[in-house]
Amino acid sequence: MAETVLITGASGLLGRALVREFSGGDFLVLAQYHHHQGAKSGNVRWLAGDFSSAEGTAAFLKRHAARLAGCSHVIHNYGPIVEKPTADVTGSDLVAAFQVQVQPALDITRFLLARAPLRSALFIAFEDTGRMRPFRKILAFAMAKNALLLLSRSLAAVHPGIRFNVFSPPTLAGADIRHPQVKPVAPEIVAARVRRIVQGRGTGRHYRRAGTGRKMNSGGCHG
Repeated sequence: MAETVLITGASGLLGRALVREFSGGDFLVLAQYHHHQGAKSGNVRWLAGDFSSAEGTAAFLKRHAARLAGCSHVIHNYGPIVEKPTADVTGSDLVAAFQVQVQPALDITRFLLARAPLRSALFIAFEDTGRMRPFRKILAFAMAKNALLLLSRSLAAVHPGIRFNVFSPPTLAGADIRHPQVKPVAPEIVAARVRRIVQGRGTGRHYRRAGTGRKMNSGGCHG
């Protein structure tokens, strides 16, 4: 029997690859989009949603509650990157970044924990998750992505029956922002890795250390 996976940010660069990867297997895909609905297919259902406010997230959950009630997995890939020099970053920028990255991840996961047969939650982070370094143009984004790491570990501690993972992909081919020392990787390769993590048995964090080309796994999950 096909399992249901919710993919947020499904119309973006990685999101489209994730939809193709999971819809090509034994999954029913619920693909959240904001502005650009993707191509229709037999086992993909596109769900409109705006996560730029708590009210928007709540409206999405209410509108699609019946479909979401069957979710076994959620992949939180939502959240655009907004560039701004660190010297110009304000508190409002941090609030906005946490709103689109962290708040939907928590509210959607809590909703599924209460109403669906949730087995796993995976948050797409950022290749420098877990490291302290300056971010000249994406400080707010990086801080919010690092918060997803803390969120996943905290949720895993209080929900031991659910697999919580954070995956930080390397620089994607076709991405607007690229790490200068890392060779870009095709989104399809990253999507296949995400599916292996989702179908695995562990909880943990998965990231590539920038500049070394060396894959790092931590927290008891390898693959």
